[in-house]
Amino acid sequence: MENVKDQWERNKAVAEILLKENKKVYIKDSEENLYFADILFVGEDSVRIICFAPEQRKGEKFTLYFPLIVKLNEYKEEI
Repeated sequence: MENVKDQWERNKAVAEILLKENKKVYIKDSEENLYFADILFVGEDSVRIICFAPEQRKGEKFTLYFPLIVKLNEYKEEI
């Protein structure tokens, strides 16, 4: 089973790649919150995002800490 440090490092690496490629992201945190966003900044311990969805978060900026991120992937629109 993946430990927290491995998950943290993996999520940070993915966030850095997606920021560099200017890709949108899907993030799920440990409290089951969902974020559909653009990455603004990737720090050592956290990622700064601005949401485009869901509607109640649209336009809001969040700082999410890597140890609390359960899933971080490239956002893919369904066709």
